[in-house]
Amino acid sequence: MTDQEAREAIRNRLDVTMLVEAAAGTGKTTSLVARMVNLVASGRARASTIAAITFTVKAAAHLREQFQEDIERALLPSGEGGPERSEGPDEGRVK
Repeated sequence: MTDQEAREAIRNRLDVTMLVEAAAGTGKTTSLVARMVNLVASGRARASTIAAITFTVKAAAHLREQFQEDIERALLPSGEGGPERSEGPDEGRVK
């Protein structure tokens, strides 16, 4: 499997569990966020049911911020501003 094929599989093969190991700076966070967004957008998961594990607090913060930005971009009709934030636990908010 080529590098590009592996990246596409991480993003799109939502029916399988994957363990991704790679060196720093290779795009793991980008691929993981894309997979998480696809899981939510496809209806396979709610944001509140996804667990993503990182090794540092800084990496976790970056992952959370990137997911929030990407999920809003994916789920908003084009041309709209930011979503109204619901206080409910399952309304797509990232905690």
